[in-house]
Amino acid sequence: CALWVTALLLVSRVWAMPTNCRFRRGLVEICHSLLISMGGRFPLRCIDDHVLVPFPKTAFEYNTRQQAGAIKQSIYVTLKHIYSVFDNDEVPEQWSVQEKFEDFQNILYRQTEENECVVNKQFESLDDFLKRETALRVYFEKLRTILKEKDFQYCAWEFVRDEVQHILLFILKTDFDGWFSRRG
Repeated sequence: CALWVTALLLVSRVWAMPTNCRFRRGLVEICHSLLISMGGRFPLRCIDDHVLVPFPKTAFEYNTRQQAGAIKQSIYVTLKHIYSVFDNDEVPEQWSVQEKFEDFQNILYRQTEENECVVNKQFESLDDFLKRETALRVYFEKLRTILKEKDFQYCAWEFVRDEVQHILLFILKTDFDGWFSRRG
């Protein structure tokens, strides 16, 4: 009986361990849900402030297996950029419950920490990744610029929140041949 309990405890510990270098779908889904619940629908009063900043979907396109590593790095870089955009104390007071915002930040941080090994891996197509990384960096710089130009006002944050919701949904829908772990 003791052997059975010990084995069961060992299996449960291994199952609960983080899956390194494998993005956790459930955590990305939670981030997406938290963003939605923080502020609800995009406010009508902010429609005039909405700016067209197209997300660089090309950073996630791939045809060959050699490009698979670049895609994983693109997901990592995207999550890292999202974390850095929201790593700001000037988020709107109108967003409900500060706990949700903190949970959102903590989950993003966890995803990037657990998957830092993705960036450290050497893939065959480094030039391909660098092009993708540049496109993502430019996109997120535009989002940061909008926040600064609009003096971190409510509507600017709503625009960024709306953009990030679409980004996370895009990543979740694409799923890149099952690269997400189903656990967590």
